[in-house]
Amino acid sequence: MNFIEKIVETIKSPKNAMKNIAEQPMIEEAVIIVGVLAVIGALAAYVRSYTLVINVENMPSSMQSVISLTGIIFALIGPFLIWLIGAGILHFISMILSGEGKFYPQMMTVVGYSMVPLLFSGVIGIILLSMMPSMTITISTTNPEAAKEIYNNPYIIGSSTIGTIMQAWASVILYFGVRSAQRLTPVKSAVVAGIPLAINIISLVWSLRSTGVI
Repeated sequence: MNFIEKIVETIKSPKNAMKNIAEQPMIEEAVIIVGVLAVIGALAAYVRSYTLVINVENMPSSMQSVISLTGIIFALIGPFLIWLIGAGILHFISMILSGEGKFYPQMMTVVGYSMVPLLFSGVIGIILLSMMPSMTITISTTNPEAAKEIYNNPYIIGSSTIGTIMQAWASVILYFGVRSAQRLTPVKSAVVAGIPLAINIISLVWSLRSTGVI
């Protein structure tokens, strides 16, 4: 199968796709997937910088610009860091659970392919941000809970919900990838594949609690 066919097969039949990818891992294909995700993330951060403006009391406007630029840069390099570090952690845990696969190129490649659903959530997120009316939130000592407005916005809620659903889909793909690459039992594979989803849910709940939404 060529690269496009593998992407389609990953979506249609992840079990078969991950088996073939684990047997013949091509790290450059995973790099392309992560690279596209990084570009989408940077574009989303750019759109967000205009549609969702967060001001902090007494902070110079120049600093606001620096924060926005930093967010775009991090969105660009973040997926690569998450991919590399995440694959390393998942491989280490797989080894503890008696996994037999290799970190490079097997684990890195299957983890990269498992991120395919995140491409969809990224594109949908950009669309929702583009549709969202611009809003400015000012956080001050007199209004410290202003950030709560972010998670009361239906577009933000929709984007977060879709992101969690796509992460669940990514975990299903990762499950088959771990089983094929590491030769773990179904239960052990589910434990490894469920880690990214658990982190996603915990981060979302923490964000909601820290802003006082829940």
